[in-house]
Amino acid sequence: MKGRQTIKINRSMTPDDILHFMEAHWDRENMSEFGTTTKRNGDLEYIVLPATENWDVIIYPKEAGGLFNKDNKLVMCAARASHAIDPSKVDYTKYFRRSKDAFDKIKDSKEAIDLNAEMMGPCEDALQEYTGFMKKLLEENGYL
Repeated sequence: MKGRQTIKINRSMTPDDILHFMEAHWDRENMSEFGTTTKRNGDLEYIVLPATENWDVIIYPKEAGGLFNKDNKLVMCAARASHAIDPSKVDYTKYFRRSKDAFDKIKDSKEAIDLNAEMMGPCEDALQEYTGFMKKLLEENGYL
């Protein structure tokens, strides 16, 4: 389980370029719909693909340059789904307590284990499937 995949590409891309590429080539019927997230200034930040109830797969570009990044890449990785946390169901009082009792610690541990198992299982499977499909599309269109 990696939770992150990189695809080396032969040109630099922006998030908008990825969006236009996916709008033109992505198989929405057999793979899934996709969405986007934006920065505060309105610029496109990520392409979002659904993986599980609590996890998404996000896609973003990484341009070549610097000491450790010699290639242009698309990065695909698991990220907590933005819809997974419903603010009306969050108990904010537990964040203001000085110490948690044993029950709270057990409950928090179980939730963390469940989320981790979900990421390492079905989310990782979705990530691998999306990565394979994206590599195929990029190769067919001369990006690899």
